[in-house]
Amino acid sequence: MTERLTLGAAAHLLPYHNPVALAHRMMWLDHMTGGRYIAGIAPGAYASDAQLFGTGGGANNSKMMVEALDILEAIFKREGAFKIEGEYFSVDMPAYDEEIAGPHLKPAQAQIPIMITGMSENSSTIKFAGSRGAYLLSQQVHEKTWINHWETYSTAAKEAGYNPSKADWRVCRDIFVADTDEEALDLVRNGAMGTLWGKYNIPTFKGLGLGPLLTGGLIDEDDLDLDWMIENFFIIGSPDTVAARIEELYNAVGGFGTLVSFVHEYTDNPEPYRRSFELLGAKVAPQLAHLNG
Repeated sequence: MTERLTLGAAAHLLPYHNPVALAHRMMWLDHMTGGRYIAGIAPGAYASDAQLFGTGGGANNSKMMVEALDILEAIFKREGAFKIEGEYFSVDMPAYDEEIAGPHLKPAQAQIPIMITGMSENSSTIKFAGSRGAYLLSQQVHEKTWINHWETYSTAAKEAGYNPSKADWRVCRDIFVADTDEEALDLVRNGAMGTLWGKYNIPTFKGLGLGPLLTGGLIDEDDLDLDWMIENFFIIGSPDTVAARIEELYNAVGGFGTLVSFVHEYTDNPEPYRRSFELLGAKVAPQLAHLNG
């Protein structure tokens, strides 16, 4: 139904998949989307997941991610028979067999883009993204942390011989657009977005000691609440207000390529949320056409 939308998972958690099977699922998705697939990857952050899969978490998960990515990229790119034996994962690719006309599957794109998400400052995952030439997706944190993300990523990329471009950098921030500022603020504060942040996300960030990632250290963590986020963090308002806020954010970090918004469950009142995306595309985006990541 679409021709221009790029599709993909924000993060396949590599330690929890057989990389041979995952590589083929990714390649099928690449073909099904007409070569418009991005493969987001991550090591997995939750201790409960590591317990469930018996990986041990932490450093083990990081090593498993590296091994799995090596296998994924080999399956995507290498021709003929090859063998990789790792500590955690292995692959023994057979030679082409005329009788079965395979193995034959390769991506629709010349290279499936790999994207890696990062949240903390000086993150080892962000350094890894740069060292592998993967795209960076900066999670929903304060712009001061975004600046650190780009410095960390671009330094690692250049050291590995890559030429990083901010046009390829993706950053996350929640957005809600309505016809007026007042309407947008009400729909956030008294809707699904406000409920998620007020009841779950903010307490979770605080409980993990990650509040400064949202505040940039500008306020005491005890003062971090939904009202502060609405006034200082989210991008909320009329099309003119939202466009101005996005440009302000863009300039504050020296540019980025793509702004990604999370999706919220406005199932009880879907029309204003549908309208938000309509306004974002029809009224906000044209005002930002002069920006170039």
